[in-house]
Amino acid sequence: MNKLSTYTIVRFIVIALAILFFAFPLYWMVTMAFKPEVDWASFPPKLIPDRPTLENFYKGLFRMGGLQGLMDSFIIAGTNMLISLIIGSMAGFGLSRYRGGQNIAFFILSQRFAPAITFALAFFAMFSTFRLLDTHIAVIIAHLTFNIPFATWIMKSFFDGIPKDLEESALVDGCSLKGAFFRVVLPVSLPGLIATSVMLFMFSWNEFLIQLFLTRSAVKPLPTLIPRFYGGHDILYGVVCAIAFLASIPPILIVALFQKYLVRGLTMGYIKG
Repeated sequence: MNKLSTYTIVRFIVIALAILFFAFPLYWMVTMAFKPEVDWASFPPKLIPDRPTLENFYKGLFRMGGLQGLMDSFIIAGTNMLISLIIGSMAGFGLSRYRGGQNIAFFILSQRFAPAITFALAFFAMFSTFRLLDTHIAVIIAHLTFNIPFATWIMKSFFDGIPKDLEESALVDGCSLKGAFFRVVLPVSLPGLIATSVMLFMFSWNEFLIQLFLTRSAVKPLPTLIPRFYGGHDILYGVVCAIAFLASIPPILIVALFQKYLVRGLTMGYIKG
């Protein structure tokens, strides 16, 4: 009994320290977002602001382009997720049902292996030629280069786990192959669709390097906007934390809302794929 109690206490302490270690930076970011400027570099540091303020949010959103950054990131991530999911689902289904599709699928995924810096200069030169620099279209097309292969590979693994008997029964009942895909296969693979959608959204929402190369002033996604708050003589800690806090809300909400489907989708894909 003593050994069990000691083990339980030690495990509790280790878990508590791990949670504290990983959660404290998030806590510090949130509290810093509500601190007035005089408390940004106070010593000793204040764990709880004495006079919470929304000035950092107002300044970041309306004076320094944070609201535009949120809108630009939503446009890029949302559009990229939708297009990648549509193309990746159809391509993944075709490769899953095509004999020999495994090799082709791996070749498609291999396009995702190269680091982003490999394509950055090529993208810059190409979009500069077509006068598409500093536009949503340029970033969306660049992200599709990485996301479509990823979506194709992941969705193929989900479709591999769906029995062919389902679509064959639909074909016998009079459905076309397209009808069987949209009416039977896609509803069954809903957890996989949601899990893939979340990962696609996260990539475009957080990606930095490509957006840094392709955007300037007209388009300011959040990953490239936040570093602009670091000046040569001044660092706007409160504004940085306020915008970073707002930028972290959409991914957290998405994971919280679709957690059940996300876990089922990832489990189904990795076990059956």
